[in-house]
Amino acid sequence: MFGSQSAKSRRCDLSRSVLSEPVWILDTGRVGEQAQCRTLAQALGLPFRTVPLGPAFSSPAQWPETAGLRLILSFGNAVQAACALRASCAVRPLVVHIGRPSHVPAKDLDLIIPLPQDDYPPGPNVLKVSWPFNGASLKPASENVKCQRHAGTIVMYGGPSRHFRMGLAETRRLLIFARKLAHANQEALHILTSPRTPPEAVAWMQGQVKTCGAVLHVFQPGKDVFGSFLKTGNRFVVTADSASMLAEAWRSCAPVWLFPLSQRQTLMSRLQQGVDVLGFRPLRYWLITRGILGSGANFTHWHRTLIRSGALRGVAPYLSEQDLRWAPVRHQADKDLMRCRTRILALPSLKKALL
Repeated sequence: MFGSQSAKSRRCDLSRSVLSEPVWILDTGRVGEQAQCRTLAQALGLPFRTVPLGPAFSSPAQWPETAGLRLILSFGNAVQAACALRASCAVRPLVVHIGRPSHVPAKDLDLIIPLPQDDYPPGPNVLKVSWPFNGASLKPASENVKCQRHAGTIVMYGGPSRHFRMGLAETRRLLIFARKLAHANQEALHILTSPRTPPEAVAWMQGQVKTCGAVLHVFQPGKDVFGSFLKTGNRFVVTADSASMLAEAWRSCAPVWLFPLSQRQTLMSRLQQGVDVLGFRPLRYWLITRGILGSGANFTHWHRTLIRSGALRGVAPYLSEQDLRWAPVRHQADKDLMRCRTRILALPSLKKALL
């Protein structure tokens, strides 16, 4: 009798344990991707856990107990593992994917949330957002009182990436513009580097800031200088390579300037552009939605959209001092996170599972 009660108790404990975390985030090991997944999971208001993936975004040797799993959040390269996890479950969980689902048919996913720079075709289960989730909140952004912003002009310096080039010439142009911007607004100039900033760029800027009166803050793991300046910076200059820094700077409600960079052209990006020029974009999109062809990114289109909307200002030569004092007339509403939350919680199978 005692043994029977003990077994029953263990089954109850197991049931409570597996049902206590209905949302799983597949951990790609990339900090920025996981931050966006956590932001979305927290917005849903459901308990969640993070499950590390294996090498090269593969499924782990063994998944945890899946009896209580109802929703999988994956990002980027984790989509294949998400589909494999779902296939192993006795009760089919939903799969919500952030970013471009590479070589996976759109119909195999319950919801796809392409990022604004993603060149992914529209569809009934596709919900495109205007910004990455970095710094997003369900609460409306409150524009900080002017006296709370006193730190001056803040330059967010990224670095070369898969999509953009950034060398000494670009760094020199960036520093010249930043000095003019700070001078026009009669404020201090701070330059923040990122994990991708090349050491030679850091060394060059260290020599330059001594003569121009700027302060250089070299990136250090575990030290969130960026977060502090987001609360106190009067205005921001962000290099075009970082969508996440651009989103966080915009969500600070301070004026944001976008510093353009020349894009890298790969064989695939040239082929994609050639196909579109010839009028075969519908065919390319058809192949993407069926998982036959991968999709790419189009930062230029996103950046132009933001500038045309007045959300930010593009850096250009020969701007007047009046231009350099620009500020948006009104901060645009940030509804992306709420739209995604509403859409996910309305998925019929999730509503039924959580009743």
